[in-house]
Amino acid sequence: MPPLSLKPASEFPTPQLADLMTLSFEGYLIPIHITHDGLLTMLRRDGIDLNSSRVLTKEGEPVGVALIARRGWTSRLAAMGIVPHARNGGAGTWAMQTLIEEAKARGEKEMLLEVIEQNTAGVKLYEKVGFTKIRRLVGYRLDITQTAPAAVLGGGDAALSNGSAQDELQEIDIRELARLVTYHGLKDLPWQLSGTTIMQHTPPSRAFRLNDAYCLISNPAALDVSISSVLVKARSRGAGLSAVLMRALFARFPNKTWHVSPIFPEEMGVIFEQVGMTRETLSQWQMSLTL
Repeated sequence: MPPLSLKPASEFPTPQLADLMTLSFEGYLIPIHITHDGLLTMLRRDGIDLNSSRVLTKEGEPVGVALIARRGWTSRLAAMGIVPHARNGGAGTWAMQTLIEEAKARGEKEMLLEVIEQNTAGVKLYEKVGFTKIRRLVGYRLDITQTAPAAVLGGGDAALSNGSAQDELQEIDIRELARLVTYHGLKDLPWQLSGTTIMQHTPPSRAFRLNDAYCLISNPAALDVSISSVLVKARSRGAGLSAVLMRALFARFPNKTWHVSPIFPEEMGVIFEQVGMTRETLSQWQMSLTL
């Protein structure tokens, strides 16, 4: 048996894959703990194909995992990690080169990924095998657990101050938002912001609209709430509607810490800054390889 090999992830029980992912990201910039339920949600939302995903083995021992998502002629490296003791010796380069050849053999035309910008070793690896940077992706945070309601509404918004914006806030089906993002959103949105991914979100996540502005959030009953999508229809952009919508959500669900994962294009950052959110230190590169 060769010292390194790649086996279909579908041959492994999902609880074992979750544990292997946790071990594989040990010591990274953002160590992650993947539960079985969390992995199942990730597989569903991101379109991950376990038949095309791979477990990296060294002399028969599982030492890494690469999750491959597929849609049409495009695949995405949704996650890749190697356990600490197996990270040297070119294992990552060999695995990536093999994954690229497998994608070509499937007839795919493009491979995508996101990598933490501050993970210089990871960026170097992906550039080495041919990936190029598309754009920087950024995240934000706003802690309003101790903020008075008037301060949350802020920004001189008369509509918010008198409560009319909250009255106009309407909950909608997440599927409706997904269709709108597909039609009105940027055509090269990161995978996790695409309408196809948003379509896979389910309650307790919730979607809201206010006039021509739309937003998807995680469970608002939790203390920490994530903003997973923000959209303003093209005809109404530039009017500040996204800020009105987000402030209305802050007021509807008070005393929360609001998070924006670093999956949003940097050019969209202004919509979060104008409601007082602070940019996170870590960012990502959205990268692409033409096959």
